[in-house]
Amino acid sequence: MVDLAQVDDLMLSLYLCQGTMPEHRHVDQDELFLVYSGSITLESEWGTVVLRPWEVAVVPKGVGHRSSSMLHSLVLLLEPRVMVHRRNGDRRLFALKDEGHLEKVSVSAVGMQVAVPFQPVTLADLDMFACSVMLCRGSGPWWKADNQSSLVLCHAGRLSVDSEVGQASLEEGELVVVPVGVGYRLSSPGGAIVLGVQRHKQPG
Repeated sequence: MVDLAQVDDLMLSLYLCQGTMPEHRHVDQDELFLVYSGSITLESEWGTVVLRPWEVAVVPKGVGHRSSSMLHSLVLLLEPRVMVHRRNGDRRLFALKDEGHLEKVSVSAVGMQVAVPFQPVTLADLDMFACSVMLCRGSGPWWKADNQSSLVLCHAGRLSVDSEVGQASLEEGELVVVPVGVGYRLSSPGGAIVLGVQRHKQPG
């Protein structure tokens, strides 16, 4: 596993899934799996899903799980990493088998349904954060988050990220993290589908 970027409490990592990992559970954090290439099987106490490129599933804390693949599959993993063990009362040692079920969501399918540009649509909840999909067409408004950094991952199309500290051009599968307190604007003349992460609940 290789850590790619930190987004506040979250770490975005890339790992190669080939073969089968041992079953395990995390008592302090949820995990979001996004398949970048190949295909993986995600088995858990809440059921099994098969994830293909740009499909997402979240394994909640306390749920035993393992991932496997016969292919050379690349997976983006998003999980809380900063002092997760210090969130008193927020641990989950185990999950009841019939308490819930795993769901997979297609980034492409949700992206095709988004009609209003620059309005995020929630894809999945992850701990104190929401992973969302947004349609970018033309130039959007300037944003500035004083309490969190911003992850911008280009799913489809081409995207320009203009900020107070510079500019980045993103192709499909490329990402940038905008630091806390830096104003930025997204633009795409031909249209782009973007994944982002926003905090929706305060820690503690």
